[in-house]
Amino acid sequence: MGRFFVGVVGFTTIELMVTLTVLVLLIGIAVPSFSAMMAQNRLATSANNLTTAFSLARQTAITRNAPVALCAGDAVNGCHASANWDWSRGWLVFMDRDRDGVRDADESIVHEGAVNPVGLVISGNTPMRKPIIFSPMGFASQPGGAFSAGTIRVCAPSRIQNNARDLILSKSGRLRVASVDLAGACP
Repeated sequence: MGRFFVGVVGFTTIELMVTLTVLVLLIGIAVPSFSAMMAQNRLATSANNLTTAFSLARQTAITRNAPVALCAGDAVNGCHASANWDWSRGWLVFMDRDRDGVRDADESIVHEGAVNPVGLVISGNTPMRKPIIFSPMGFASQPGGAFSAGTIRVCAPSRIQNNARDLILSKSGRLRVASVDLAGACP
């Protein structure tokens, strides 16, 4: 009488090694892509939040027919009046009746924003190191009354493509956003 052998169910060592090799290759490709996607999302979110603050300040000035200021600062300390304003710590939108760029006790806060992602660098060129005051007509000016136009750069120091966003404010008070590739560096 012949014996029949029932096949053993399972993986051979070679099959297991091939499967693990393919899995390691897929993980090696997916993890850097996921990290780049997360960095792009943090950058876009922060740039969008700051863009929203500019739009809110301008819109509030127009709808309330009163000057509104936007500056790097917070509700507790007011505007960060220094040579190197640090927009990375947050920003403040407030009613500025006397157009001096300083929040007085009787001037209400419209919005306070903060940057959540760690590692982002937010800096402005010379005109953006002073409060930006939007007139009831929507024009951007400095506390002295001169028109204000400049750029704030939101930058992620990583090797992602287009690792910075420039928020470019025109004299008319309109803001546009441009993607910039700094090859991972943030000046």
